[in-house]
Amino acid sequence: MNAVYEVASMVPGGAQEPSLIEAAKIVDRQVRDRGVAIRTLILDSIRNDPPTLAYAEWLVDIGAEVRTAPTLPIRMLVYDRKIAFLPLDSSNTQAGAVQVSDNGTITAVLALFDRIWDAAIPIRTPLPKDESGLLPQERQLLKLLAQGMTDEAAGHHLGLSQRTVRRMMAGIMERLGARSRFEAGLRVAEMGWL
Repeated sequence: MNAVYEVASMVPGGAQEPSLIEAAKIVDRQVRDRGVAIRTLILDSIRNDPPTLAYAEWLVDIGAEVRTAPTLPIRMLVYDRKIAFLPLDSSNTQAGAVQVSDNGTITAVLALFDRIWDAAIPIRTPLPKDESGLLPQERQLLKLLAQGMTDEAAGHHLGLSQRTVRRMMAGIMERLGARSRFEAGLRVAEMGWL
């Protein structure tokens, strides 16, 4: 399947393996050489992984658009706004994909992509802090933990290791002057951060 004018993708997996990056570069270069636009959404967490960040910046250098978001709901690939490839199992994208081309599904998939795209930050733009001084990823982490997710589950959702989640929470707790996560939760609620 060859796209003619656009490939839009959403990649929620976080940091990518170097071998996958090298394979993707070959395909991406061929796509761009044919004049096809590339729009890619990836997780904010890749900004902390030098090989994946270098790949994202390389994409921009060859004319693609790359934006990041704190979370992404599903892996998807859409060709020419007409055909989408969606995972058979969203929790295990290696289980395969289904090709979808019916107008209703494509419209919904593109609406989701475009909504996230509009809120996402271009890869070369520093992530902005909100009025509370939180980065988008920190705010999303607090929301996930408030929903009862474990560090591991929240990290998986954000493309972060447990260690990084704990380091982020330690930084938030320090800013709040909290000595425990329970106290941090109370202060987050008191301050209206969620």
